[in-house]
Amino acid sequence: MNNIHTRPDTQSAPVSLKKAQDYYKALLRPVFAGRKFLLAGEVAVGLGNQSRGLAGLGAARPFLLADSEGTGRIPTPAEAELHVLDIRGVDILDQHHQSEAALQHLTPEVQAAVEAWDPEGEARWLCSIMLSEIATIAGRRKYASRELSWTQLEDKIAIDEFWDNTGVIRAPSRIVPVERAALTSAVTAMDRGMGTVWAADTRKGINGGGVGLRWVRAGDDGSAAIRFFRNFAHRVRVMPFLEGIPVSIHGVVFPDFVAVFRPVEMVVLRQSNSDRFIYAGCSNWFDPRQEDREVMRLIARRVGAALRERVGYRGAFTVDGVLAEEGFLPTELNPRIGGGIKTLAKGLGDFPLTPLCWAVTEGEPLDYRPSLFERIVLASADTYRAGGGWATTSTQFSENAGFNLVHENGEYQEAPSNQKTHAVLTYGPGPRGGFLSFELDTDLNQTGTPVAPEVVRALRFADRRLGTNFGCLEAAKNVRP
Repeated sequence: MNNIHTRPDTQSAPVSLKKAQDYYKALLRPVFAGRKFLLAGEVAVGLGNQSRGLAGLGAARPFLLADSEGTGRIPTPAEAELHVLDIRGVDILDQHHQSEAALQHLTPEVQAAVEAWDPEGEARWLCSIMLSEIATIAGRRKYASRELSWTQLEDKIAIDEFWDNTGVIRAPSRIVPVERAALTSAVTAMDRGMGTVWAADTRKGINGGGVGLRWVRAGDDGSAAIRFFRNFAHRVRVMPFLEGIPVSIHGVVFPDFVAVFRPVEMVVLRQSNSDRFIYAGCSNWFDPRQEDREVMRLIARRVGAALRERVGYRGAFTVDGVLAEEGFLPTELNPRIGGGIKTLAKGLGDFPLTPLCWAVTEGEPLDYRPSLFERIVLASADTYRAGGGWATTSTQFSENAGFNLVHENGEYQEAPSNQKTHAVLTYGPGPRGGFLSFELDTDLNQTGTPVAPEVVRALRFADRRLGTNFGCLEAAKNVRP
């Protein structure tokens, strides 16, 4: 895929992926070549992928501080110095918080290993996704650190004021203390017939993965949600439940340009008879209406410019929201690399997307050619589709394995050896027991539709064959087909 034809909204000639790869690798090599980096905050499989990307830019053999091993290929000793912290969280947010705490209080053995790897103390530490901002790990300063004014924008209690000041249309909301009378009043004002969604403040730190959200359905008095938030937040944002596809739009703020990409579906599943949401990955399989896509990209460009003007922001960011009946309505802003970046980069080969985002955040004075960067990422993501999702489970898996799947009577079944495969479900060890990854075959499935219903079918298959206990899950409805 050396020449990627862009969609009409890019209004440009075909882009040579190979030339772009060569240009950006040459641009970034002087920044990373020969330097030592300590990579942290993910499973070993993910850190291994990052370390191979840095090695392609000439970086020295890195030190990896992994939460757990993960499912997939573990980096070899020749590729990296690997230490697994064996972090076990009860959910994705607890996993993040425990990981961040462990990274700030390393054992003497791990600290000694870092010193042996970097006796001169010249290394910097890196992460692709981390909720809190940690200045140093093992005495090494962070590369591409974020300022406090940037991280504060992840507070779901504060972000509505930012949308209003930026001229971005949003859903109505009320910010109230965790008190029954105030919450009942807010629900009465906000419920449009399907209940309300409550989002926590940052009392327990920045939260994500849907852990600090509760869907209080119509007719529910909210007692269970109130009990949860009394121990989790001081205040909550109450807004109407929005039926529609959860989507995210990613961008990168450069000194004189805001690059924005295509919408990414966030696979957010609902548990029947529950107020919880399950975040199950992201995918660029889904195509919203062209006009919705354009509105989302315009919003992201406006938000990126506001970030730069108001808080001096630079680097990657995401605007998350719901493609509701009235169009896209944002719900949160993440001024950092988002999970969808990996999805957008899947067709780019060894294009150094994440290292480029790091360099921009660090403020490296390079000729980034941001318009070219936007075109190549956008064109690749429109051409190469990643359809699927993932999930964690308390079910223990001791090895990596998988199933080839086919459609049969509306469900997935294991594919006979002589039959083409519609999808693949892989499973293996995970930080909370087990980890499952699901991927659609691009040749046998039509792109454009939401991927969440397929993830639900795959997890039903896992319940039947692997003894997982995901139960009755629901996918969001596309109300703007």
